[in-house]
Formats: sequence, C-alpha cells, structure tokens
Amino acid sequence: MHPRFRSTIISIAHVITLTAFVFLFLTVPAMSQDRIKSMPGYEQYSKMSPELRGAFVSGALNVRWAEDSKSFEYSYDSTRYRYDVGTLQATEIEEEESETNRGRGRDRGRGRRPARGRQFDSVVSPDETLRSFYRDHNLWISNADSTDERQLTTDGSEDSRIKNGSASWVYGEELSQNTAMWWSPSGTSLAFYRFDESGVPDYYIQMDQTKLQSTIDTEAYPKAGVPNPVVDLFVYDLAGGNTIRMDIRDGGPFRGDVVGYYAYNIKWSPDGSEFLVNRTNRHQNILEIAACSPQTGSCRTVVRDEWPEIKPIFPHSWGYPENIGN
Repeated sequence: MHPRFRSTIISIAHVITLTAFVFLFLTVPAMSQDRIKSMPGYEQYSKMSPELRGAFVSGALNVRWAEDSKSFEYSYDSTRYRYDVGTLQATEIEEEESETNRGRGRDRGRGRRPARGRQFDSVVSPDETLRSFYRDHNLWISNADSTDERQLTTDGSEDSRIKNGSASWVYGEELSQNTAMWWSPSGTSLAFYRFDESGVPDYYIQMDQTKLQSTIDTEAYPKAGVPNPVVDLFVYDLAGGNTIRMDIRDGGPFRGDVVGYYAYNIKWSPDGSEFLVNRTNRHQNILEIAACSPQTGSCRTVVRDEWPEIKPIFPHSWGYPENIGN
C-alpha cells in the first residue's frame, strides 16, 4: 500500500474515533437526564418545584434592643419595625431611623464593615470623646481625633501569638463575632477580648493565585480535635487605670467540657453595672448567658440552656471524642 494512502486511512480512523468519543460524551449525560424524567414522582416534582420557594416563611426574628430597654427593632418581610414594650405596639420605621444606624456602629466604624472573620479595629466612646483601637496585637486608646495615644496592653505580639482588642478568626467566621472591644454606656470602662493562639495549629492558604507570584496567608485555625484559642475578657477602668479579668469559666480551667470554652455576643447592661456574655462548652450542648461585674470580675449565670447527652458517631481513630475535652 502506498505510504500516503496508508496515512490518509490512519487520519480518517482518528477522526472517526474522536467523533465517536465526542458523541458518547455528549449523549450519555443527555440520556441520564432523560432517564430521570422517567422515574416515579418526576412529574409531581416538576409541578411542585416552582411552589417550594414560597411554601415556608420563617417566623424567626433577629431582635436588637434599644439602649433604654424600652423598645426593640426587628426586620420582617423586608420591612424594619420598632416594637414599644410599654404600648405593645409595633411601628414601621425607615432604615435611617434605626438605632442600629445611630450610634452603635460608629467607627465600628465610618460606614465600613470588617473583612470576613475579622472584627472592627476601632470603636468610638458613647460621648464621642475617646477612641479605642487595635494595633500590633495590643489595645490602645486616644482622643477621638487620634491625639494623645495610650497603649493599654503590652503582652500582645506576633511572636507570643497573643492579641488584645481583637479575636481569633474562628470567632468571626463561626460565631459572627465582629466586635472585640466594648465601651460601657458611660464611657468610663472598656471591655475587651484577649486571645492566646499559641496552642492553635496554623492553616495555610495560597493567595493571589491569578498573579505571577502567589503569597501565603497564615491563620491560626483549630480543626476538630485540636486546641482552640484561649479566650479571656478584661475590663479597663479609665479613672483608676486598672484592668480586671472576668472569671468567665467560674474558676474552671480552659477545657472542652467547661462552660466558658467559648465566650461571645458581649453586651453591656443599659446602666453599665454588668455586661452580658454567651458562654458554652466545646460540645456547645450547654449555653449560658452570664452577667459579669466589671468591679469584681465575678460572673453569675442568668439563663442556662442544656441539650440532652450527645452520642458521638465518629470513629475513635479520628481522635474524637477522646480529644474533645482537651
């Protein structure tokens, strides 16, 4: 056979093979889709699927109390309301009138939001004369115009993996905690987070992957079975210049079975005599709302909610549940 003729036959064979492969690649999914349509219940599903989205309306409300505790705001069906506790009446309000937009978010801050998993890095006092802010793993305060800066904590650093006035990434991501410092209503005290991430393994993320040179973002991130960052709450008294640690674990150690392993959703009481904190164990089957005294550091349980015993279903070879209490 002539070599040129043989080459032509081989090329034709390649084209036929490729065409057959493309045909199978395109027709197999289509055949699978056609098979789905013949399955029992598909006709009813096609009929009902457009109705499913509006078939259920949640009655859950995300409520925010006013500073005087006489009313609260909530959103329902894309409308903002204010409910007056005294009159038992709800009034529709504009978003601009919302207490959320008037004072609570100041410089928490200047119309911006923190990045995912992060916290506001500065907060202005209620009377707008002072400003607290996070810098170099430590907590600072200054006048509202940023003059007369003072450093309140000194143990925070990148080397020690301790941070004051900020939170660990998992708090922002998993617990929606976007604040880490809280002025009392009178502006005379400042509560703040302290996190020790020295025992938390690092997690590495490759960044800028579309650029010529990528970078690495390193984050302390606790996966299941490894230590979480040690969380503490402190209150700084401006008049006396002293800092008091809150006993959020009631004298217990930082251990998974101790309530206070997680502490979040921090809020001052309207009169500033206490501040409230949600605290749970690592299982999160026990939740307490505790009220802490900024003068003594002691905390009392206001509400306790406990789920029945949880039966772990994971193989012990995964290090769970043996390490859950560590």
